[in-house]
Amino acid sequence: MKQDWIMALLLAAGTQAAGAAEEVNPNDTIRTYNIDEVVLTSSTKETNDLRTLPAAVSVLSPLQIAGRQIDELKDLSSFVPNLYIPDYGAKLTSAVYIRGIGARSSGQSIGMYVDNVPYLDKSTFDFELTDIQRIEVLRGPQGTLYGRNAMGGIVNIYTISPFDFQGKKVSVSAGNYGQVKVKASHYGVINEKFGFTAGVYYDRNSGFFENEYTGEKADEQQSVGGRIRLEGRLNPNLRLAYTFSGDYTDQGAFPYGLYDRETGVIAPVSINDPSSYKRTMLSNSFLVEYKNDLFQLSSTTGYQYLDDDMRMDQDFSPKSIFTLNQTQRQHAVSQEIALKSVKEQNYHWSVGVYGFYNSLHTEGPVTFKEDGIQEILQPVFDQIKENNPRMPSLVITDEELYIPGTFDTPSFGLALFHQSTYNNLFIEGLSLTAGVRLDYEKQKLSYNSEAKMNLSAVMGNMEIPLGNMYEATVMDAHASQDFWQVLPKVSLKYQCHPSTYTYVSVAKGYKTGGYNVQMSADVMQAQMQYDMMSAFQSMIPGELQEPTPVDEVASYKPEQSWNYELGIRSELVDGRLHAELTAFYMDINDLQLTKFVNSGNGRILTNAGKARSTGVEASLRALLATGLTADFNYGFTHATFRDYDNGQQDFSGNYVPYTPRHTASLGLQYNLPLRDKWLDQFYASAQLNGAGKIFWTEYNDIAQDFYLTLNARVGVRKDKINLSLWSRNLTNTDYAAFYFESFGNPFIQKGKPLQVGVEVSLTL
Repeated sequence: MKQDWIMALLLAAGTQAAGAAEEVNPNDTIRTYNIDEVVLTSSTKETNDLRTLPAAVSVLSPLQIAGRQIDELKDLSSFVPNLYIPDYGAKLTSAVYIRGIGARSSGQSIGMYVDNVPYLDKSTFDFELTDIQRIEVLRGPQGTLYGRNAMGGIVNIYTISPFDFQGKKVSVSAGNYGQVKVKASHYGVINEKFGFTAGVYYDRNSGFFENEYTGEKADEQQSVGGRIRLEGRLNPNLRLAYTFSGDYTDQGAFPYGLYDRETGVIAPVSINDPSSYKRTMLSNSFLVEYKNDLFQLSSTTGYQYLDDDMRMDQDFSPKSIFTLNQTQRQHAVSQEIALKSVKEQNYHWSVGVYGFYNSLHTEGPVTFKEDGIQEILQPVFDQIKENNPRMPSLVITDEELYIPGTFDTPSFGLALFHQSTYNNLFIEGLSLTAGVRLDYEKQKLSYNSEAKMNLSAVMGNMEIPLGNMYEATVMDAHASQDFWQVLPKVSLKYQCHPSTYTYVSVAKGYKTGGYNVQMSADVMQAQMQYDMMSAFQSMIPGELQEPTPVDEVASYKPEQSWNYELGIRSELVDGRLHAELTAFYMDINDLQLTKFVNSGNGRILTNAGKARSTGVEASLRALLATGLTADFNYGFTHATFRDYDNGQQDFSGNYVPYTPRHTASLGLQYNLPLRDKWLDQFYASAQLNGAGKIFWTEYNDIAQDFYLTLNARVGVRKDKINLSLWSRNLTNTDYAAFYFESFGNPFIQKGKPLQVGVEVSLTL
């Protein structure tokens, strides 16, 4: 019977019917499931059942994924308490925040796994979610089992096995703003031992924001990709699975408008230089799993390839100040071997070893154009003349200044981990889970650049070229860092009833340090000015200040935290009402914070002293009536600086930026069977999501107040065919999705406006 409803769930997700599923009896095509519906919740290394895990966890089944219109990771924002993923910029920018922990650039604060394979760079997080069996979001540090950059939590994504569902699915969706999405998948078995899955998708839109300067859309986008999965169940004990996926994206990007601090008005996008993002992404994984009556042994091998090209008008204005063309090429390999007990007994254990190698090559050339030379670079030499009136004027003669920058930042790591759970400790229902991870990581930096700024000395009507008096500036910097961490976690759980338990846990969180690669122009500019001034030092009074070494400017330290958590879960009314409540306190050291370099030419990640984050999370799931279900999720985070002074201002007590104080989500789903009618089913769903207040800077001077957006879907089903109408931001809420500054000018990207469309899907 269990296999029947699992297959029905997957079939329902394939048809995109929010709650529909087929039974053996064709005249009874609707089934009302209980609110604790979870499918195939196995894990290769967890010693607790996921449904009774002593941690804050949200699990989304195919029905919830379909009903919530979750097509990408950003769609989880607000649905999971205290999870916030702003939709801005490009697919390159996947900033994820959980409980006040997050990062906009240079690294990640949560881990993401797809079929147990880690994605080592958040540039790869934003892709189309297809053929999904379930999504798990574990909040709070998960470093014991998952290691690096799991400080805020973990997102686990699992795809459908061909042994759990066989058939074909095709869907076509179209909407305003030129939106078109096509998906097609086939699930089949070759014989009783081998099965395969093949799926493709195409997604495009014509853009939501117009570039006033060109009269064209600034953010048009198209993506195409697919997935192949081959799985073998050679015998009851041995399972093999190979998965290959690919994704290509070509989009206009960074539709930022100038923000007026006085009036609060956001100007239309107006940029003169191209801003775009192209990305090719490939992923391979191979799983070997052996299981007997005593233990389960699993080996997971992963390989990811990333090749992207970002072009950015970095002044975001009609002026020709400066542009950035950043490209990345990544080869990432990971290997994990885990062994855990499966025998039915009080004591359960898990041990494992993990290793990875990540090769990342980044090119980040910056070009200063005519306006940039005159407004940004030339004033530096004008100031020298003003301070020394007897000197000749120094004038930059370049029409454009090209500053290349090449970064190689390879990293590799090894880890050993162990976790034990002892159930019925001293008394029945009391369990203790304890684990520890020993984690080592090494990172290297190689930075190379060569550029020359040509100057002339001007005295009256006479101009003397000076370029031949000094050489081009050459930078060839190398550095390395080693990180050792011990990551413990202890949880105590008491289960007073099969569906009710409380827990308390303490865990150390850790986010690795690293190197910034978006500050190269600023570093090179400072070195060029120093080299040029050194050539004329005899003419300039005073001592020249030597630039800070690259390894000191580029590097940032690890971020660490201790997380204390208390939670309770209970099915208050059997099969009808489920509740979860969590309280947490997080003490954070060396908080990694994004800031802009002094020249305004880029942004870097730096360490910002100490912070604390406290909050609560609540979830309710209810079966209100036959066919009508509801869910409510709420998160409150109070994240403030405890000790952070940038040398100019003390920010102690201020809110940590980019972290919403509240996240909220209310969802309703209704399914009505139409027996003995021309149609088989009517279904509808609505989701009200909210986030805020969000402070955009550590000064807490600019903020986005709490706002709400409404998504909805309504449809009918006849046999294998579904027809539905969908909408996003049905209220057309006007809100800011992202804020940043360039040369002291504030910019904001607005959230996407009202979207409506229709979808037709077929399941065979």
